Amino acid sequence: MVTIARLGEALPVLLRLAVVLLGVLASPVVARELTDEERAIAMEFAMHDAIFTLYHETGHLLVGELGIPVLGKEEDAADSLAVILILNYTADLDERYNTLIDVADGWYINAGESTGDGIDDLSFYDEHSLDIQRAYATVCMMVGADPDEFADVAEVYEMDVERQDACGPVYAQAEAAWMTLLDPHFGETPADRIAIVYDDAGDYADIEASLKEWQVMESLAGLLASTFALPGPVTLRAAQCGEANAFYDPDAHEITYCYEMGAQMYDLYRATYAEDQ
Repeated sequence: MVTIARLGEALPVLLRLAVVLLGVLASPVVARELTDEERAIAMEFAMHDAIFTLYHETGHLLVGELGIPVLGKEEDAADSLAVILILNYTADLDERYNTLIDVADGWYINAGESTGDGIDDLSFYDEHSLDIQRAYATVCMMVGADPDEFADVAEVYEMDVERQDACGPVYAQAEAAWMTLLDPHFGETPADRIAIVYDDAGDYADIEASLKEWQVMESLAGLLASTFALPGPVTLRAAQCGEANAFYDPDAHEITYCYEMGAQMYDLYRATYAEDQ
């Protein structure tokens, strides 16, 4: 089972997603109107996913811009770097943990919803690991980094003690590998060489407003400027893409976050948590 195990909240909240998912997997969801508080939480869920997504794409950007070699699947390596960066460079302790919890839960929900349709063969050829694998890999990295803090999350994900113990070396190896590869490139980049662009959001004005309110791209730009010596200018762009997506374009030296991705994650929360009681 899985959870939204937000720090500082009571046990019933720890088990909320586990209970709801039983219903999601067993029967159709009947949506209701969200309260103002629920809408705020749904947008928080979407913004946490946006943070992780942009850190993931930063992995691709660093590989492309710095010429870093990657052994294995680059998508998995980018996931690992996103976890490492969030854990090490997000100032607020609760925020860094809740971001990763929401990300893991999002993949778990997506995996649960796809179960009814089955997993076609193309899923196994995809450059990304399956959503359920990404969920458990993220939880393992979290537990490996801080086993005491994430013990409740591991329990709700039904991760046994032996597996939890194995997550320590998994995280340590991933962190050591990335830090070794990045070490020659630590430094600074002039802030004016990292552009932030918000294209017209159209119907996704609420997503654009939340990205700005949360300073999602601005925080990433600050991290890049203060941590890495990039060889040239790069752009962080939010745009309408016609699909829920995010990507790094090596020719344009640009990361694009699609407004549709934020809307999709907001709707995912709404559909999962706002069913009639």
